[in-house]
Amino acid sequence: MSETETAPPGVDPAVPSPARLYDFFLGGTHNFEADRDLAEQLRARIPDFVDAVLANRGFHVRAAAWMASHGIRQFLDIGSGLPTANNTHETVQALDPGARVVYVDNDPIVGAHASELLAGNTSTALVVADMRDPEAVLASPVLRSTIDLSEPVGLLMTAVWHFVPDEQDPWGLVATYLAALAPGSYLALSHGTLDRIPPDQIQAGRDAYARSSANV
Repeated sequence: MSETETAPPGVDPAVPSPARLYDFFLGGTHNFEADRDLAEQLRARIPDFVDAVLANRGFHVRAAAWMASHGIRQFLDIGSGLPTANNTHETVQALDPGARVVYVDNDPIVGAHASELLAGNTSTALVVADMRDPEAVLASPVLRSTIDLSEPVGLLMTAVWHFVPDEQDPWGLVATYLAALAPGSYLALSHGTLDRIPPDQIQAGRDAYARSSANV
């Protein structure tokens, strides 16, 4: 793709982003050369990295399907990245075409491509916002017009909170989201761990994401 032609306002194609890296690893096309270069470096320096990404996606899809099979009809996907193939709305709407889904991400390119990726799907919406501001996310008119918070919600937070440092209280942020949900709601959360990871691979991951918009 031509970065100069497709980079939307507010997006620097020279700076990799976690959403576009994730898109690349999942076989998507909404990524730039800088994302692909960094992805290949991660693949080379951390041999299990792609397997971890795919394992997380598998968990995410299974969790969403399990919730849908247990009566959940509305879903909030926090830190979603690009809603590309085999994502939340495709999974749950295959089980119930009336299921409603709201994606939340702060990457401008997610917002830029959402209308294309979700074209014609009136039961799915995107909120471009920072998940570290749950009050703003939960008050979004887009979210409120799609999801009824007085009814049970399937809350999905997969492979995203490790981008939030301890001093920003990720535990409290998660608790704020949970407190807003009706009884009968479900939470699916996954989190990266450094347990049993060789130190050189840990440093490689930190170095890589320090060059990205996550700046961790």
